[in-house]
Amino acid sequence: MTSEQALFSFGVIADAQYCDCESAIGRHYRKSTQKLADCLQTLNQHKLSFVLDVGDLIDRDFSSFDKILEVYGQSKFRVYRTLGNHDYAVEENKKQQVATRLGMHDSAYYNFSYLGWRFIILNGNEVSTFAHPQDSKATKEAEARLKQMQENNAINAKEWNGGISRKQLGWLRTKVEEAASQGERIIVMGHYPLYPKDAHNLWNDEEVVNLLTRYPQVVAYFNGHNHSGNYGQKEHVHFLNFKGMVESEQENSFAIVEVYQDRLTVKGFGREDNRELMIG
Repeated sequence: MTSEQALFSFGVIADAQYCDCESAIGRHYRKSTQKLADCLQTLNQHKLSFVLDVGDLIDRDFSSFDKILEVYGQSKFRVYRTLGNHDYAVEENKKQQVATRLGMHDSAYYNFSYLGWRFIILNGNEVSTFAHPQDSKATKEAEARLKQMQENNAINAKEWNGGISRKQLGWLRTKVEEAASQGERIIVMGHYPLYPKDAHNLWNDEEVVNLLTRYPQVVAYFNGHNHSGNYGQKEHVHFLNFKGMVESEQENSFAIVEVYQDRLTVKGFGREDNRELMIG
């Protein structure tokens, strides 16, 4: 296999954020069903191995999942998801049903291998003020953590961000080491950005970045959340924030990533940019 032949390709979709709601703050919620349908029609014309959805399938209301998931049923390819903060903007008694509604285990973090690559999907809502019942211990601990971050003037000390637990961080380290020992290259996916520093970043962004950059097998981290998109490289790891589908009235936003031996090629559609991410 030469460097001119793609090993495989996959689609990436960020922040459809559908609800049957009036447009606001530049977000066109009702348009997302048609944009997603158009996106899937395009992706279905390509030879893809799967699709990654980096979160915020809905904007609010548990019933919103029905319509957007019906549209997602048009995909010819398996969809691997991570959960976003808006996916938890549902009725209080429905919060604990979100992961299962999207076909995920309760922990909502997992991994899979494909053709010598390991894909590791994180749940950045695990430590948050919104993903658990309001009177729960988990919510109270998250509120205390957020307050401390705000007192320390952390740029990402926002209630619409979240973090991962010590348990999940340990699991991530185990999976990275496991993949490395098996000779796999690694792409990590989450909803929240990690790098560069930004108001949208995961609460414990630096901790995760420090872990990922310690392993040469880690090639990239993909995310959504910041609808404007972003990109940074730290050491050998590419940190790519895909642009939000919901953010434009007419123009779509999604991508196809082609995996080569020496690079990842991002083919952007609509607002999404084309990129070539070299692998060292």
